[in-house]
Amino acid sequence: MKLLIFGNPLDNRDVLTTFFKSKLVVVDETTDIEEALDLTRFYEYDAVVLRVTDTRPAEIELIRRLRLAGLRCPIMAVAHLLSEATRLRILEAGVDDLIVSAISHEEIFLRVQNQVRRSRGFQSSSLAVGNVEINMNAKKIFVSQTEIGLTKKEYQIVEILALRKGCVLSKEAILDHLYGGLDEPNPKIIDVFICKIRKKLLAAGADDLIQTNWGRGYMIVDRRESELRPTRTAPTQNIMPAPRERSAAG
Repeated sequence: MKLLIFGNPLDNRDVLTTFFKSKLVVVDETTDIEEALDLTRFYEYDAVVLRVTDTRPAEIELIRRLRLAGLRCPIMAVAHLLSEATRLRILEAGVDDLIVSAISHEEIFLRVQNQVRRSRGFQSSSLAVGNVEINMNAKKIFVSQTEIGLTKKEYQIVEILALRKGCVLSKEAILDHLYGGLDEPNPKIIDVFICKIRKKLLAAGADDLIQTNWGRGYMIVDRRESELRPTRTAPTQNIMPAPRERSAAG
């Protein structure tokens, strides 16, 4: 996952960013509304998390502006304590979840992850694609209930593509989700990662999930879903090719 966290730490014990990173989440942070809006325009986040208090109205303004800008990913607010009036203002602004007085960072992480998963169309606790199960809680991948030994980066790539099933991600976008713009290697490294992932999955009897879209990137396709869809006979049409997309992170 890739998250944008907005706002200053709630107190000296606030290690939310560090905790998310320990869960293989790429995190961008800012305390500036305009920068937050720019980041969501140029990068694709799985969720936006805001630290909120009774004394900081900027977070509520950001929620409204993100919704007006058409942001589609979940927006979540986190607080230690909030008055009822502030809670109502935050909910009215359009957050998907408001987390107050969470027992642990683990609770916050799981609630964010569940929102992300549901926003991508997955209802169960794991991402199921074909006969492959991606357990986002354990950060492990199984084929017919047998665990597949992937490195952290290999797991992240499969999770990133699975959350965007049916959508092509450029190599640059995948790199951004892996490294967050820090010390990124050459984009060709993604080809190497994908090759290793395919070999491990196919050797374990997994469906052929990862599809190459030449010149654009990679995508995960659930071939079993495609086979179950009824086929229709459509009239022949002359379709102009779609304009070539520019490579952009996210």
